[in-house]
Amino acid sequence: METTNKTGLYIHVPFCERKCGYCSFYSVELRAGNIDSWLESIANEAKNFRATHIDTLYIGGGTPSVLNISRWEKLLRIIKENFDVDNLLEATTEANPNSLTREHIKFFQANNLTRISLGVQSLNDNELKTLGRLHDSDKALKAMELVKDSGLSLNCDLIFGIPEQTLRTWAKSLKGVLKFADHVSTYQLTLEPDTPLGKIYDNESLNQQGYKFYRYSQYYLPRRNFAQYEISNFAREGYECQHNLLYWNHSNVIALGPSAVSYINGVRIKRTPEGMIEREELSERERAIELAILSLRTKWGVKREGLLPEVESVIDSLPDDLFVKSDERIVLSPRGMRLGNSIWSEIIDA
Repeated sequence: METTNKTGLYIHVPFCERKCGYCSFYSVELRAGNIDSWLESIANEAKNFRATHIDTLYIGGGTPSVLNISRWEKLLRIIKENFDVDNLLEATTEANPNSLTREHIKFFQANNLTRISLGVQSLNDNELKTLGRLHDSDKALKAMELVKDSGLSLNCDLIFGIPEQTLRTWAKSLKGVLKFADHVSTYQLTLEPDTPLGKIYDNESLNQQGYKFYRYSQYYLPRRNFAQYEISNFAREGYECQHNLLYWNHSNVIALGPSAVSYINGVRIKRTPEGMIEREELSERERAIELAILSLRTKWGVKREGLLPEVESVIDSLPDDLFVKSDERIVLSPRGMRLGNSIWSEIIDA
């Protein structure tokens, strides 16, 4: 997988009904008064890219499904007025089971969205309560069925390493979402110290417990025709997330909204919630190291051609069973995927 000339657009919707106990991302609780000012800010940011062609659209959060239809109409109008969206490969929005409605689905269908990424997280009610989710397993099942019946493609997010989670409950959640999903994203619960759950549970202990859940995912999902194409992501053939592939191959992504991060021609541009803009121009060496790490996250791995000698030297110094090597490429083995963070830390220090 190599850098392409494709461009993605990411819109950050910062609103949530309520912040979950494990979340450290920037979001604010929904208040009618601040949505219109956010839309105005998005419109002003978008003017800087007027007529830019985009290949993928991803509307994330926060919780985009808390927006009502009139706000959705305004948001899509802003996008269409400022970007060339005539040939989108994919258009995704995130949603939560508690706020996704049949009206949302009809609107998405009518406006050429193709994919919904649903924050299921678990199909065990006790685990959902621990995480502080607003939905229960029944709501999650009904939301998945709603998307499936609509014909839109469905990704389901699931979290492993939840306190008191067992391999049996994890297996049940995986099996439950596969009745509806084309794509599954599995994430290790990571608790920052300043989050409500981070003040209760020890993050390091939870991370150690998470290994078995991830390993089970690698065993189970491919046997159900969900190939692992990236460290956290599994998909049926042809349903890989095209937008996320742009990040992993260092293609350009324009990002609008508070705390959104763009990557444009080797420059990373971050907007802070306070409206400040932080720019980081990567050197050729930094870009090469970052691309190697991002490429290794995927099933395509990294090309040997153009690989920095010091990065290849680090890889050669690590155990052989972490990699599958050919004359052209270096790919992580399933075990290498499980130990990815340790591998990245070695490469960064190259």
